[in-house]
Amino acid sequence: MTPHFIRQLIIHTICNVTGEPPENITAKNRIELNTRDWEQIFSRLEATLDIQTGMLTSTERSISIDALTPVLHAKISDDIVI
Repeated sequence: MTPHFIRQLIIHTICNVTGEPPENITAKNRIELNTRDWEQIFSRLEATLDIQTGMLTSTERSISIDALTPVLHAKISDDIVI
């Protein structure tokens, strides 16, 4: 799975949960979320990517798509067993 695909998945998931259009999401440097949206976004991302990020229990409610993308990509790569 490429970092570009993961970035698009993050944007898609945020848009589906918050109802905001992609251009609004990508225009922001950091995205502020309420607790409900945060939990929905990370539970969907974890389920889709079949990983555990530990972000569900985080007290942080602000994310950067550009910072999150390589974290998720690395997590997927770490979980691959050959």
